[in-house]
Amino acid sequence: MVTLRVRHASTGMVMRRTVLPAVLVALSLSACGFSDADGDGDGDAGGSGATGSTGSPATVSAPEPAVTLNERGNIPAQLGEVVPVRAATAPDQPPVLTLSVEEIDVDPVCDDDSEVPPENGHYIALRLVATASDQFDPRVPTAIADHDFSVIGADGATYDPVTEEGRDCFGPPRLVQNMRIGPGYEYEGWMVLDVPVTSGALVYAPGDDGPNRWEWAF
Repeated sequence: MVTLRVRHASTGMVMRRTVLPAVLVALSLSACGFSDADGDGDGDAGGSGATGSTGSPATVSAPEPAVTLNERGNIPAQLGEVVPVRAATAPDQPPVLTLSVEEIDVDPVCDDDSEVPPENGHYIALRLVATASDQFDPRVPTAIADHDFSVIGADGATYDPVTEEGRDCFGPPRLVQNMRIGPGYEYEGWMVLDVPVTSGALVYAPGDDGPNRWEWAF
């Protein structure tokens, strides 16, 4: 079973919601590109998310000072790698909000009570972990937005993956973009994209507040 977790950094208290399992796919990552092989393989659901129940404080790491861009001008990232979303006001401080992509699930099974076919052909479900430092401004209405993501197909075409069908595939309580993020909390949830491809690259460009564009192969 997959659980949606919200944990406070200082108290270690964890709130869990049980959700339906999804079928995982095998992932093939590379530093400077992606395979054009179909991503519809069966995956292993093993491994744990970034949220724990031990009560240990959530940590936010500063980005590396030097990065290598791929041919599209994006920073290659791997599953589980933490990337900065909102920088701190002081240059020597860690980001106030970070994000990691923990899983990329191609053609997931939608919730029983909200199953709708994809408008563009295929759903791609992302399991995300967002961590806010104590300096995070809780007045930010939507810290993690699905419109900040795009998908590049194996042919190089870029797709806008946001549709109402994709937002309805998983119930609203499971979606990261519906969470009101507060300072000192760590959130784990999903985002469902709607695209006509099953392999390529996922790109995250968090607007003007984000320092870079990040890319994951799938």
